[in-house]
Amino acid sequence: MNLRLKFKSMFNFATAPVTFLTLVTYISILTSVVVIHEVPITPPKKPAKQLGLDLDQAWRDLQAITRYPHPYNSHPNDVVRDYILHRVNGIAKKHSDSGIVVADDLTSNGTYAAGQIIYFEGNNILVKIDGKDKNASGGVLFSAHFDSVSTAPGATDNGMSVATLLNLVEYFAKNTPKRTVVFNINNGEEDWLNGAHAFLEHPWAKLSTVFLNLEGAGSAGRPLLFRTSSTGVTKAFKSARHPHGTVLSADAFKARLVRSGTDFTVYETAGLKGLDLAFYRKRSRYHTKYDTVAGLGGQSSLWAMMEASLESGKALIDMDDNQKDGGEAVYFDLFGETLVVMSLTLTFIINIILLAVGPLSIGGLAALIFFKKRDHFWTSNGWFRFPIALIVSGGLTTGYARLMAKANPYIVYSSSYSVLISFFSLFFITLCASIRTAENYKPTKLELQAPQRSIILLETFVLYWILLVLDTASYIGSSKLGGLYMITFFYAGSLVAVWLSMIEMYFGESKKEKKPVDRQQEEVESLATERTPLIPENANSFTRVIRDSKWTTLFWGLEFLLSAAFPLIISSQLVLLLLTALGETLADGNSAKLVYVGTSIFTMFLILPLAPYIHKIQKSVIYILALVLIGTTLYNFLAFPFSPASPLKVYFQQTLDLDAAVDGAANNVTIAGVPEFMGHILSSLPSAEDAIRHDGVSCSWAGAKEGLRSCSFKGPVPHLVPGIQDMKPKSSKLLIFDAKRLTANSGTITIKGENTRSCRIYMDVPVTSVRVTGGNDRLQESYPIPQDGLKEIRLWSRTWDRAFEVHLGWEGKVKAEPVRGTVACEWAELGEGKIPALDEVISFLPTWAVASKMADGLVEGRRRFEM
Repeated sequence: MNLRLKFKSMFNFATAPVTFLTLVTYISILTSVVVIHEVPITPPKKPAKQLGLDLDQAWRDLQAITRYPHPYNSHPNDVVRDYILHRVNGIAKKHSDSGIVVADDLTSNGTYAAGQIIYFEGNNILVKIDGKDKNASGGVLFSAHFDSVSTAPGATDNGMSVATLLNLVEYFAKNTPKRTVVFNINNGEEDWLNGAHAFLEHPWAKLSTVFLNLEGAGSAGRPLLFRTSSTGVTKAFKSARHPHGTVLSADAFKARLVRSGTDFTVYETAGLKGLDLAFYRKRSRYHTKYDTVAGLGGQSSLWAMMEASLESGKALIDMDDNQKDGGEAVYFDLFGETLVVMSLTLTFIINIILLAVGPLSIGGLAALIFFKKRDHFWTSNGWFRFPIALIVSGGLTTGYARLMAKANPYIVYSSSYSVLISFFSLFFITLCASIRTAENYKPTKLELQAPQRSIILLETFVLYWILLVLDTASYIGSSKLGGLYMITFFYAGSLVAVWLSMIEMYFGESKKEKKPVDRQQEEVESLATERTPLIPENANSFTRVIRDSKWTTLFWGLEFLLSAAFPLIISSQLVLLLLTALGETLADGNSAKLVYVGTSIFTMFLILPLAPYIHKIQKSVIYILALVLIGTTLYNFLAFPFSPASPLKVYFQQTLDLDAAVDGAANNVTIAGVPEFMGHILSSLPSAEDAIRHDGVSCSWAGAKEGLRSCSFKGPVPHLVPGIQDMKPKSSKLLIFDAKRLTANSGTITIKGENTRSCRIYMDVPVTSVRVTGGNDRLQESYPIPQDGLKEIRLWSRTWDRAFEVHLGWEGKVKAEPVRGTVACEWAELGEGKIPALDEVISFLPTWAVASKMADGLVEGRRRFEM
């Protein structure tokens, strides 16, 4: 073989070149995607490179804000609020000539219905900086809540966001924006988004038409563009230097796979268009004691939020108000360096065009090939191998996922990459083996038909066409899901690859050649019998052979890059995001089967583009992946799923029946968690272990956390108010109330809790009207009480020890019929000795588990009433 032929053979569609290109492509792309996904952005150390921001000051702010858990209903919350107010007043004084105004909002109250009737007295801190363009219409709202949950200091949720806003306040005070900007540093988000609702009652709420909401739904990592309101505002996020986002996360919210709410919902319902930027990694540490500054591992996450907020915020400010719409968006980032944004309508139109152009163009090319070379028409040999192989390999992979979800359902919690690698290996091995087995059983001959590569290219095109039809149909319904945008790219790449394959076929040589003599067959035929044909089979020594085109060496590589490489970039980013975002939601009650089977299906899309070339990959790759599959399977099925780095969350609440005797069923501690580990969790707690020995533990599926098991037992008595015997029956000063029946269908309840600013009323009959003395006489627009009423009223005061006077109305009662219910107050302040039951949980839980709050209050005291 001469040198030219040797060089050409290195690029032929043969085992060695295909294996080499596959390995190089997959290793380079997957390594890049994983590194970008895992390695944080390096923050600039020199102030000159910090875009006019001050990272060190932001870090000091974060440390001050997150010293202690500071929920709305706690005294540390007041300390944090005082610090933030001091900081913004200091900035306003320093830049007094910039038009900056600070509002200490202690007047905005809101009443609204959102599953419950909520009355909330806000104490948000607002800042307004007038824009230099007096003709510009509509301002920009920047929002973040400063309260944490009762069980976490809140470094990620939501300290980094608040520290970012404080930096942005100073930035725009020094650099006057084009349009007016308003900052809502709000309080009470963790308790049903109350701070955002209170803001809607302030006059400044009408100044803005677009917004940027900063949030934390995980712990550390890079902030993700969770949701957007429109294509117009989404384009503003393209200005971020390291954009990270995909519309799939918005679809996850619509499907309730992510059980978190943010202020984004309130602002969007009020008619504003905006962006929801939030942390999402390490959800197992979210709302726990591990959400600390030390747990961030440095300043990278803080800088990522600051950088993205500044650049996207400036883009919103510079945007004309008429550019904020454009319909729902389809968006995704590429390697964290650029953001692709299209409207859902445009994506729909592109899909329709592709769905029509694809079959028509392929049909036209097939006709040209047929009329030019009638003997070059596809025959039945080699067809349907890919669909059969896909059914076999897909069934085995999803079956394997279902088995894992049953055998060790929480292993994905701490070992997501091991789960992903096992799905990848199994699907690759079974798909490759299925196609190879079919080839060995009935080899694909080149005579009078297309090569195997071209056949599978066409079959994958048909598969993507069907998937694109389903994807496009989802744009039409009320859900309007755009997260399967990758199908469009799979389809487009496959279509162009099929075009190239058919062009290659069109120019391929077709001529008669002498058929090589098979010496072994010749020897067999020499042993003639009575069945030996008179005319030997190879008597006609010429046959029609379809040779490769001179373009084959170039075309197959281009086909590979179009149909495999680019789709791999899109799908690999989606798989990692899906696994990272949902893997640790199982402790929230999400379905393990949904997480595993969904991940396995998305993993298949990493391999599917390789199908036309997979039969040319060396067997050694299969053997290596088989060993990997064995190792990961043993680990996935046998390893313990939790660790201190990825702890299992269990949920705590204590309830006090203040009408019962001290030694009766007055004091219940409830622990909720995944059912498989509740026995281990309870046996680790001294109080629960003692209750188990005396049959004093009751468990049920009913509770605040859907999909979790709740177990209750008698626990240590809390000490919520100094000098008060908390459990003294009926005469307890912990909760005082008065319930009066006014008419057949109305009444007034006055309720006051000691050392709290949160109380509740649970009615036995639905309430259709509510008014709190001192509050608004109206319900917020878009939040009416349903016609059939609601049974729960939640009350929040900005001051301590407030007496709530609540006027209630209901329907369908006569005065002779009593109206009954329960009044309650909440306590959410964690401190040494205040809630011994929670102290016990924190101290005695295994190292692989961690406590989080079950409801707004860590402790709820209750009393029954009758009117």
